[in-house]
Amino acid sequence: MKKLFLLSMFSCLLFGANEMYSDKVKPVFTDATSNASVGRLLPTNGVEILSKQNGRVKIKMQGYINPVAPNVVYFSDSERVIAIAFAKTAKFDSKLVKKGQNGKWDKVEVEAYTIDGDFYNEVDTMFARAKQTYADSCGICHGLHETTHYKANQWPNLFKSMLSRTTVEKDDEWLIVQYLQKHSSDVKIK
Repeated sequence: MKKLFLLSMFSCLLFGANEMYSDKVKPVFTDATSNASVGRLLPTNGVEILSKQNGRVKIKMQGYINPVAPNVVYFSDSERVIAIAFAKTAKFDSKLVKKGQNGKWDKVEVEAYTIDGDFYNEVDTMFARAKQTYADSCGICHGLHETTHYKANQWPNLFKSMLSRTTVEKDDEWLIVQYLQKHSSDVKIK
């Protein structure tokens, strides 16, 4: 009995309320065994890992849903910084945490599954790598824009319009976009 208790305590510490982050775009599934992805978890968004089974993890995250686009969970309550996006036809577990007021979006908690691996317990190293890649790639042709030079909703299109002129690898595109958006003039990291 004592061993079982210690094992469960260790599991709680290992999988408990610690936020974990990925530096990769990860496919999202509605259950632990499905092969059909119903969305994507974008890099640098904090999730709680609830359980692990057969190469999958069940995750829980909080974010914001714009009632106009209920299949997308955003990082912010009014800017389009995507945390996790589901297909329009996907049925996913969502719980209202707080109703949005005065133009702010609803705070929700969602649960889904993704592939195990590539999760880390801090995000600062990811942001540092994104910042360096951005500087190395985008500062070659012109003066580097400060992240606060644009608003969060402006960064994705601006960055993607210049992407073909850079050496940014495909795996790093969303990492850099998330860095730029979360350090923009109108989004503050908590």
